[in-house]
Parts: sequence; structure tokens; C-alpha cells
Amino acid sequence: MGLDQEKKKAVFHPLYFLFAFIMWILVVGWLAVIFSLSAETGDASTLRSQELIRKFSEFFHANVNEDFVRSCAHIFEFTVLSVLAYIAMFATNHIQTRFDQPGIKFLEKFKNDNEVYIAVSLWITALSASADEYHQIFVDGRSSSLFDVFLDLCGAVVVMVIIRIVVSIYVYVKNKKENVSLITQEANVEEM
Repeated sequence: MGLDQEKKKAVFHPLYFLFAFIMWILVVGWLAVIFSLSAETGDASTLRSQELIRKFSEFFHANVNEDFVRSCAHIFEFTVLSVLAYIAMFATNHIQTRFDQPGIKFLEKFKNDNEVYIAVSLWITALSASADEYHQIFVDGRSSSLFDVFLDLCGAVVVMVIIRIVVSIYVYVKNKKENVSLITQEANVEEM
């Protein structure tokens, strides 16, 4: 194997490296925000919820209760975490492009990689949600709830299902175009 072939096996992409680095910092930063909010005492958390209810009521002219606000906050926090983790996984996987797997088509690899991004994002979200609820056991005026972990995962799962559907549609459309292109090329070759 020559030196040129070894160089072609993998290509390093510094912009993806920078993007991945920034995204992982955002993931860790968002985790810090989540854990700082769960470290608030029960009274401080209630005051924050009541302030959100007041602002919501002023803006939308509708009344909501505190449980609804807290449920939406749980869903929002961990949905954002799962999206950030997904993007960070995507960027990390694209830091280096490998060319030593000639038998694997781009679309197959893209679809398989997407499944890994989704799985890892959901694992990060599930572990963080569980750790967050465990952490709240030790905070004054706060309690732990498996239902909150379920809420945390609901938003993440919905977003990952949407991403999965979009990627599946993309792969299906690209496969159709490739197949039409191959048929057209074969027809042109036969005409010659």
C-alpha cells in the first residue's frame, strides 16, 4: 500500500472539530443550567414558577397552574439537552472522514450513523434526567419523582422520532434519485 493510499483513508476536518468542541461545551453548559435549577430550594423554585405563570398570564391572557409550568419546564430542559447532544454527536462523527470502507454506501452509513446519534442522545438525556431527580432528594423543599424522569424523556423521544422520520424521508428520496439516475445511465449505455 503506497503512501498516497494511506493518506486517502482518513481526512481530518478542523471546522467539524471546532464545531464539535463548541457543541460539547454547550451540552455541558446546558447540563450545568439544569443542575443549577434543580439545586434551588423548593421556595426559590416556587417563586420562579409563579413568576413564569404571571408573565404567561400577562402575555397570553390565560391562566395556567404551577404543575403545568413545571411539566413544561421539564420537557423543555431535556428536549434542548437531547437536541444539543444529537448535534454534538453528529459533529464529532464528522471530524474525520474515512474512505477505507468501499462496500458501504453513503446513504446506508448516514442512516446507521443517525441511529447511533439518536441512541446516544437519548442515553445522555435519560442518565441526566435520572441524576437530576436523584440530586433533588438532597435539596431542601424538593423531592424526586419517576414521573418527572418520564416527562424529561417525553420531549426528547418526540424530537428524536421527528429527526428519525426526516432522515428516513431524506434517505428514501435520495435512494429514489440514485436509482432513477442509474436506470437513465444504463439506458444511455444500451442506446450507444
